[in-house]
Amino acid sequence: MSSTITTTRTARVDLTALLLREPRSSGGAGRPDTAPGDETGVKDAAPLVCRRCRTVITGRDQAILVNDAHLHAFFNPAGVVYEIRCFRQAPGCFIHGRPTTEFTWFSGYSWQFCLCSTCLTHLGWFFSAADFSFYGLIGNRLDAG
Repeated sequence: MSSTITTTRTARVDLTALLLREPRSSGGAGRPDTAPGDETGVKDAAPLVCRRCRTVITGRDQAILVNDAHLHAFFNPAGVVYEIRCFRQAPGCFIHGRPTTEFTWFSGYSWQFCLCSTCLTHLGWFFSAADFSFYGLIGNRLDAG
């Protein structure tokens, strides 16, 4: 059974098909040994937009360090590799799905899908724990605005 949602623009979307159409990319894979730690923002407030529809997703000033890095490379259970960038806030994202800890990339954190709030492109994941949350957004799905 496929999941569908109706957006405020009344477009019906088959979420199963949407989330399964992942581009293959090269790069290393890994898993962090520690939970996310102190965050450090950068001063450049330039917007980052969805590569597909140009909606503003977040800003460079929202960039943070998780496990001492802003950029991480991980793979999912299907073997698809993602390079994600970590952000404090991403107001252009629509968080979808129930939180799960299954195959989490950050120990102690649950995750949910992040979609572009306009075109519903899969942009990454929202990670949350009792005391901290952040967005892990797929680098090649964002452009400078």
